[in-house]
Amino acid sequence: MSKIYEALQNVHREKKGKGPFERIAPVPFAPLEAAALGFEDEMLSLYKLIEALLPHFPSRIIQFIGAREGEGTSTVSRQFARAAADLIGHSVLLVDADRLNHSQDLFFDIQSGIGWVDALRSGSNIEDSFQRVGQSKLFVSRCGNSSVSTPEIFNSSFDRMCEKLRANFELVLIDSAPLAISPDGLAIASKVDGVVLVVEAEGSRWQTVRRLRDSIYRVGGSMLGVVLNKRRYYIPQSIYRRL
Repeated sequence: MSKIYEALQNVHREKKGKGPFERIAPVPFAPLEAAALGFEDEMLSLYKLIEALLPHFPSRIIQFIGAREGEGTSTVSRQFARAAADLIGHSVLLVDADRLNHSQDLFFDIQSGIGWVDALRSGSNIEDSFQRVGQSKLFVSRCGNSSVSTPEIFNSSFDRMCEKLRANFELVLIDSAPLAISPDGLAIASKVDGVVLVVEAEGSRWQTVRRLRDSIYRVGGSMLGVVLNKRRYYIPQSIYRRL
Protein backbone atom coordinates (compact mmCIF):
# COMPACT_ATOMS: atom_id res chain seq x y z
CA MET A 1 0.00 0.00 0.00
CA SER A 2 1.87 3.11 1.16
CA LYS A 3 5.61 3.60 0.75
CA ILE A 4 7.57 6.66 1.73
CA TYR A 5 8.76 7.96 -1.61
CA GLU A 6 10.97 10.89 -0.66
CA ALA A 7 11.61 13.41 2.10
CA LEU A 8 11.63 16.85 0.58
CA GLN A 9 12.59 19.34 3.25
CA ASN A 10 13.25 19.93 6.97
CA VAL A 11 10.92 22.18 8.88
CA HIS A 12 12.27 24.55 11.51
CA ARG A 13 9.25 26.24 13.05
CA GLU A 14 8.56 25.53 16.71
CA LYS A 15 5.11 25.60 18.27
CA LYS A 16 3.77 25.01 21.78
CA GLY A 17 1.37 22.27 22.83
CA LYS A 18 -0.08 20.62 25.89
CA GLY A 19 -1.57 17.33 26.96
CA PRO A 20 -4.29 15.02 25.67
CA PHE A 21 -7.98 15.79 25.48
CA GLU A 22 -10.66 13.59 26.99
CA ARG A 23 -14.36 14.32 26.41
CA ILE A 24 -17.45 13.58 24.29
CA ALA A 25 -19.38 10.32 24.18
CA PRO A 26 -17.51 7.75 22.09
CA VAL A 27 -18.44 6.80 18.56
CA PRO A 28 -18.35 3.09 17.71
CA PHE A 29 -14.92 1.52 17.75
CA ALA A 30 -13.63 0.74 14.26
CA PRO A 31 -10.62 -1.58 13.97
CA LEU A 32 -7.80 -1.12 11.53
CA GLU A 33 -8.88 -2.10 8.04
CA ALA A 34 -7.79 -5.60 7.10
CA ALA A 35 -5.74 -4.32 4.15
CA ALA A 36 -3.68 -2.20 6.52
CA LEU A 37 -2.83 -4.82 9.11
CA GLY A 38 0.24 -5.91 7.17
CA PHE A 39 1.50 -2.36 6.77
CA GLU A 40 1.99 -1.29 10.36
CA ASP A 41 5.74 -1.02 9.78
CA GLU A 42 5.15 1.41 6.96
CA MET A 43 2.91 3.60 9.10
CA LEU A 44 5.52 3.55 11.85
CA SER A 45 8.22 4.45 9.32
CA LEU A 46 6.14 7.38 8.17
CA TYR A 47 5.70 8.47 11.78
CA LYS A 48 9.46 8.28 12.40
CA LEU A 49 10.11 10.37 9.30
CA ILE A 50 7.70 13.08 10.45
CA GLU A 51 9.16 12.96 13.95
CA ALA A 52 12.67 13.40 12.53
CA LEU A 53 11.59 16.36 10.42
CA LEU A 54 9.74 18.03 13.30
CA PRO A 55 11.90 17.08 16.29
CA HIS A 56 11.14 20.07 18.54
CA PHE A 57 7.36 20.10 18.23
CA PRO A 58 5.60 18.95 21.43
CA SER A 59 2.46 18.59 19.31
CA ARG A 60 2.14 18.44 15.53
CA ILE A 61 -0.51 19.33 12.98
CA ILE A 62 0.00 17.40 9.74
CA GLN A 63 -2.02 17.73 6.55
CA PHE A 64 -2.58 14.89 4.08
CA ILE A 65 -3.58 15.89 0.56
CA GLY A 66 -3.71 14.47 -2.96
CA ALA A 67 -3.94 16.09 -6.36
CA ARG A 68 -7.08 14.27 -7.48
CA GLU A 69 -9.79 11.92 -6.28
CA GLY A 70 -9.04 8.24 -5.79
CA GLU A 71 -5.47 8.57 -4.53
CA GLY A 72 -6.40 7.12 -1.13
CA THR A 73 -5.67 10.19 1.00
CA SER A 74 -8.49 9.48 3.47
CA THR A 75 -7.43 5.85 3.90
CA VAL A 76 -3.76 6.72 4.45
CA SER A 77 -4.53 9.50 6.95
CA ARG A 78 -6.97 7.23 8.80
CA GLN A 79 -4.52 4.32 9.03
CA PHE A 80 -1.77 6.66 10.14
CA ALA A 81 -4.08 8.07 12.82
CA ARG A 82 -4.93 4.58 14.07
CA ALA A 83 -1.26 3.57 14.17
CA ALA A 84 -0.26 6.71 16.08
CA ALA A 85 -3.04 6.19 18.62
CA ASP A 86 -3.00 2.39 18.99
CA LEU A 87 0.68 1.54 18.48
CA ILE A 88 2.47 4.68 19.68
CA GLY A 89 -0.09 5.76 22.27
CA HIS A 90 -0.50 9.38 21.22
CA SER A 91 -3.68 11.33 21.69
CA VAL A 92 -4.72 11.86 18.07
CA LEU A 93 -7.38 13.96 16.38
CA LEU A 94 -8.34 13.13 12.79
CA VAL A 95 -9.95 16.17 11.16
CA ASP A 96 -12.13 15.48 8.12
CA ALA A 97 -11.61 18.53 5.90
CA ASP A 98 -13.26 17.17 2.75
CA ARG A 99 -16.61 18.95 2.49
CA LEU A 100 -17.80 17.01 -0.56
CA ASN A 101 -16.93 13.45 0.48
CA HIS A 102 -17.30 12.83 4.21
CA SER A 103 -15.49 9.50 4.13
CA GLN A 104 -14.39 9.62 7.77
CA ASP A 105 -18.01 10.13 8.85
CA LEU A 106 -19.00 7.03 6.92
CA PHE A 107 -16.12 4.88 8.14
CA PHE A 108 -16.56 5.72 11.81
CA ASP A 109 -20.37 5.82 11.50
CA ILE A 110 -20.67 9.40 12.76
CA GLN A 111 -24.22 10.43 11.91
CA SER A 112 -24.73 13.47 14.10
CA GLY A 113 -22.90 16.15 16.01
CA ILE A 114 -21.57 19.57 15.14
CA GLY A 115 -18.77 19.77 12.58
CA TRP A 116 -15.65 21.90 12.93
CA VAL A 117 -16.69 24.11 10.00
CA ASP A 118 -20.07 24.75 11.66
CA ALA A 119 -18.31 25.53 14.94
CA LEU A 120 -16.07 28.13 13.29
CA ARG A 121 -18.97 29.74 11.44
CA SER A 122 -21.20 29.93 14.52
CA GLY A 123 -18.54 30.73 17.08
CA SER A 124 -19.25 27.53 19.01
CA ASN A 125 -16.61 25.66 20.99
CA ILE A 126 -14.45 23.63 18.62
CA GLU A 127 -14.26 20.97 21.34
CA ASP A 128 -17.90 20.16 20.65
CA SER A 129 -16.86 18.64 17.32
CA PHE A 130 -14.53 16.06 18.91
CA GLN A 131 -15.90 12.52 18.96
CA ARG A 132 -13.95 9.69 20.54
CA VAL A 133 -13.49 6.37 18.76
CA GLY A 134 -14.47 3.70 21.27
CA GLN A 135 -12.15 3.80 24.27
CA SER A 136 -9.08 4.49 22.14
CA LYS A 137 -6.94 7.64 22.14
CA LEU A 138 -8.24 8.53 18.68
CA PHE A 139 -10.80 11.29 18.19
CA VAL A 140 -12.51 12.39 14.99
CA SER A 141 -13.73 15.87 14.10
CA ARG A 142 -16.32 15.75 11.34
CA CYS A 143 -16.48 18.41 8.67
CA GLY A 144 -20.21 19.06 8.86
CA ASN A 145 -23.17 18.72 6.56
CA SER A 146 -22.64 21.74 4.32
CA SER A 147 -20.58 21.63 1.13
CA VAL A 148 -20.91 25.39 0.62
CA SER A 149 -17.55 27.10 0.18
CA THR A 150 -16.78 29.40 3.10
CA PRO A 151 -13.27 30.76 2.52
CA GLU A 152 -13.75 33.26 5.34
CA ILE A 153 -13.19 30.52 7.93
CA PHE A 154 -9.53 30.22 6.92
CA ASN A 155 -8.52 33.36 8.76
CA SER A 156 -7.72 34.12 12.37
CA SER A 157 -10.57 31.81 13.46
CA PHE A 158 -8.81 28.83 11.89
CA ASP A 159 -5.53 29.90 13.50
CA ARG A 160 -7.19 30.00 16.91
CA MET A 161 -8.70 26.59 16.26
CA CYS A 162 -5.24 25.17 15.52
CA GLU A 163 -3.91 26.51 18.80
CA LYS A 164 -6.76 24.82 20.67
CA LEU A 165 -6.06 21.56 18.86
CA ARG A 166 -2.39 21.75 19.86
CA ALA A 167 -3.37 22.31 23.46
CA ASN A 168 -5.46 19.14 23.53
CA PHE A 169 -3.74 16.61 21.26
CA GLU A 170 -0.25 15.37 20.63
CA LEU A 171 -0.97 14.77 16.96
CA VAL A 172 -3.58 16.37 14.69
CA LEU A 173 -4.07 14.95 11.19
CA ILE A 174 -6.05 16.88 8.59
CA ASP A 175 -7.57 14.83 5.78
CA SER A 176 -7.95 17.40 2.99
CA ALA A 177 -10.00 17.27 -0.18
CA PRO A 178 -8.02 16.78 -3.42
CA LEU A 179 -6.75 20.03 -4.89
CA ALA A 180 -8.58 19.25 -8.15
CA ILE A 181 -12.00 19.61 -6.48
CA SER A 182 -11.41 22.13 -3.68
CA PRO A 183 -9.06 25.04 -2.87
CA ASP A 184 -9.44 24.37 0.87
CA GLY A 185 -6.27 22.29 0.97
CA LEU A 186 -4.06 25.19 -0.12
CA ALA A 187 -5.78 27.49 2.37
CA ILE A 188 -4.87 25.04 5.13
CA ALA A 189 -1.33 24.22 3.95
CA SER A 190 0.28 27.39 5.27
CA LYS A 191 -1.30 26.95 8.71
CA VAL A 192 -0.02 23.47 9.58
CA ASP A 193 3.41 22.20 10.59
CA GLY A 194 3.87 20.03 7.53
CA VAL A 195 2.17 18.59 4.46
CA VAL A 196 2.30 15.00 3.22
CA LEU A 197 1.30 14.35 -0.39
CA VAL A 198 -0.51 11.11 -1.18
CA VAL A 199 0.15 9.87 -4.71
CA GLU A 200 -1.39 6.87 -6.43
CA ALA A 201 1.37 4.72 -7.91
CA GLU A 202 1.08 4.49 -11.69
CA GLY A 203 -2.04 6.64 -11.50
CA SER A 204 -0.82 10.20 -11.01
CA ARG A 205 1.33 12.00 -13.55
CA TRP A 206 4.56 13.37 -12.12
CA GLN A 207 3.79 16.76 -13.66
CA THR A 208 0.55 16.91 -11.65
CA VAL A 209 2.34 15.99 -8.44
CA ARG A 210 5.01 18.60 -9.08
CA ARG A 211 2.40 21.31 -9.67
CA LEU A 212 0.73 20.44 -6.36
CA ARG A 213 4.07 20.50 -4.58
CA ASP A 214 4.93 23.88 -6.10
CA SER A 215 1.50 25.26 -5.17
CA ILE A 216 2.05 24.26 -1.55
CA TYR A 217 5.42 25.99 -1.52
CA ARG A 218 3.93 29.14 -3.05
CA VAL A 219 1.37 29.54 -0.26
CA GLY A 220 4.07 29.04 2.37
CA GLY A 221 3.42 25.40 3.19
CA SER A 222 6.16 23.06 4.43
CA MET A 223 6.49 19.82 2.50
CA LEU A 224 7.44 16.76 4.54
CA GLY A 225 7.34 14.09 1.85
CA VAL A 226 5.29 11.93 -0.44
CA VAL A 227 3.47 8.67 0.26
CA LEU A 228 3.34 6.41 -2.78
CA ASN A 229 0.00 4.67 -2.34
CA LYS A 230 -1.54 1.60 -4.02
CA ARG A 231 1.88 0.44 -5.10
CA ARG A 232 1.82 -2.75 -7.17
CA TYR A 233 4.46 -5.39 -6.56
CA TYR A 234 5.25 -7.16 -9.82
CA ILE A 235 8.08 -9.05 -8.15
CA PRO A 236 7.02 -11.39 -5.30
CA GLN A 237 7.32 -9.83 -1.83
CA SER A 238 9.72 -12.57 -0.72
CA ILE A 239 12.25 -11.39 -3.28
CA TYR A 240 11.87 -7.77 -2.17
CA ARG A 241 12.64 -8.83 1.40
CA ARG A 242 15.84 -10.61 0.32
CA LEU A 243 17.19 -7.58 -1.55
